[in-house]
Amino acid sequence: MDISKVIPDSAPVWSRLHSSLLAFTRKYGAGRITQEAYRKLQKLTPAAMRLPGCAVFIATVCTEDGPRLAGLSLVTAYGDDTSIVVVHPLYRGRQIGARLLKAQLAEMGRIRCRVALDNVPSLKMCFNAGLTAGQMIQGPTGKPTLVLEKSRSAPEATATSANLI
Repeated sequence: MDISKVIPDSAPVWSRLHSSLLAFTRKYGAGRITQEAYRKLQKLTPAAMRLPGCAVFIATVCTEDGPRLAGLSLVTAYGDDTSIVVVHPLYRGRQIGARLLKAQLAEMGRIRCRVALDNVPSLKMCFNAGLTAGQMIQGPTGKPTLVLEKSRSAPEATATSANLI
């Protein structure tokens, strides 16, 4: 499995990739991605991806037919605005989501996610990525929601980078 940052280098390449990320999120988001978060992914532009605290990482696996998208992670404004992680059902339970979050943390230095309390797999993923609960709020759907966050320190940054290679 390979974790890589999406860096759009041309409009046609971005358009094709963006379409596949939207379709992947719609199909495998398991109804957990809010409409607002999905709209943010829809409106994502290459210019926005160059802003501090914004990154898209993808996880791909090698198959007989070539590389296949296994997961994606979008964070904008360090997660204060949007944080999305989606993993294909065939690849869940293999730490892909946690590795995507660790890649985001290594890239940005800090990250924040909001996860509804009834979304146990996502909570587990965030805890496995080293995030800790800072507060509980009422989420956009009215459910109790944990705000999970982490800032990397220098020793952790080295260990995280080594784990991604």
